[in-house]
Amino acid sequence: MSPAGSGSGRRWLAVLLSVLVHGSIVAALAWSWWRWRAPPRAPEQLAIEATVVQQKATTAAPAPESTPAAAPAPTPSPEPPAPQRDLAAAQAEAKAAEEQARREQEQRAEAARLKEQEAQAEQQKQEEAERAAQEQAQRAAKDKARREAELRAQLAAEERANAARSSAEAAAWVALIRDKVTRNWIRPPSARAGVKCEVHVTQVPGGVVTGVQIGSCNGDAAVRESIEAAVYRASPLPTPSNPDLFDRSLKFDFHPDE
Repeated sequence: MSPAGSGSGRRWLAVLLSVLVHGSIVAALAWSWWRWRAPPRAPEQLAIEATVVQQKATTAAPAPESTPAAAPAPTPSPEPPAPQRDLAAAQAEAKAAEEQARREQEQRAEAARLKEQEAQAEQQKQEEAERAAQEQAQRAAKDKARREAELRAQLAAEERANAARSSAEAAAWVALIRDKVTRNWIRPPSARAGVKCEVHVTQVPGGVVTGVQIGSCNGDAAVRESIEAAVYRASPLPTPSNPDLFDRSLKFDFHPDE
């Protein structure tokens, strides 16, 4: 057989197969319409055979080679219309303005908080300074009152002492001291009759002599030294029965011949 006859035979075979396929499809459609119109019955084997015939027919037909479709070129995303761009820009500006306003509000709040803290610290500092000044004033007032009380007590003691020294009790105490010094005096050869000297004695409580000084005296140096030595030998001096009579600096006249 020639190649031309072979190609014609294939075309007839394809036509026959196509007629069979289309006939099967039409029969299937008619059968479906008839089943829809008639009461439902149990399915018959005919429908299965028709389906098999259709599959065989379809399998018998050579499938045309599919030509791969060209990939579509990427389409650039269209830009939004001008009104949408304006709306987006306005929203961005509004958001930025809102953020700026929020930051400014936070800065103002922080500045107000710092200012309030400074005011509180200044007020606390002033209160502490006022308390310190009040405490210092109270201490000064207490010290002043204490000094005034001590001064009043000292003046009162001096007044009592002065009053006591001018009393007969004070004179009797001084006489006891003079008599003890006279008993401890060793008369020097140069001493003449009628010796009279002024004696200044420094003592501590208890009558212990700490210092002797001879004032006006009608005797010579030997007499002065003998009187001074007598005072030290008489230590401790007699103490007064009345404590107000005691005086650290005592003065009396020494005249042993009287």
